[in-house]
Amino acid sequence: MSPTPGLATMPVMRAPDPHELAFARGTMLAWDPPAPRPGAPALLLLHGASCGAWVWAEGFAGRLAAAGHAVFAPGFNPGRPQAPASLADYLADARAALAALHRRVVVIGHSLGGLVAQRMLDAPEVAGMALLAPAPPEGLAWANWRLAMADPPLWRAVARMTEPGPAELAPLRRAFFGPGLPDSQALHHLARLRPESRLAVLEAQAPQPVPSAWGLGKPAVVFGGRRDPLVPPDSVVRTATWHAAPFALLDGMGHAMMLDLGWESLADRLGYWLEETYR
Repeated sequence: MSPTPGLATMPVMRAPDPHELAFARGTMLAWDPPAPRPGAPALLLLHGASCGAWVWAEGFAGRLAAAGHAVFAPGFNPGRPQAPASLADYLADARAALAALHRRVVVIGHSLGGLVAQRMLDAPEVAGMALLAPAPPEGLAWANWRLAMADPPLWRAVARMTEPGPAELAPLRRAFFGPGLPDSQALHHLARLRPESRLAVLEAQAPQPVPSAWGLGKPAVVFGGRRDPLVPPDSVVRTATWHAAPFALLDGMGHAMMLDLGWESLADRLGYWLEETYR
């Protein structure tokens, strides 16, 4: 197993605008490819904690659609403070969105959404998986403990993302984004964060019932940030090892890879992997 090759740029058509679709458990954004690539799987994009489908709408999903894929991005319902959603609820949200598509799908999951994506691998409609800074099958407890020891202000800011009220932007800015992204853009994105389900975050600390992509005969690829404090590089490598998948650790990008400086190259790299894997 070896890391994937360096970032590349591929020619793409003009990115389409999204529209909204309803399904059994909510709504999802959808992007229609201007020139569908024959045989290309649809893409189901699953967002991370405290985010929403909007993280894909800043350009990432549109670029994948412009490369020939139908793209769909559902939102997870975090529930209410008195009745927070569980990981099983998030998995049910994702499976309901998958069922509504009636087609072969590659699931692309970020962070907590990456954990949900891994738990969906056994679905017959899932043809493969791509992970961005994913919560690992081993759970987040070890990474969380190390964060508490190494960076207490950031650990407290992350812990408070399950509470009502505005997020603590300063420590989150250096975790979610690399130094190259202008502060105005970083703060714009961070201001859109929402309180996350405390129950789902708590459950994600523990080891998860995640099948191996290799064992199921399904292609997978894993990307992480070389300096991501939330899902550190060794966690990314262990996730890739579990799935016997190629991986890459990227320089200069923070945890929110689809929004950070250089997201275009990451989307193109993912597009090349899809093209090579699903000819």
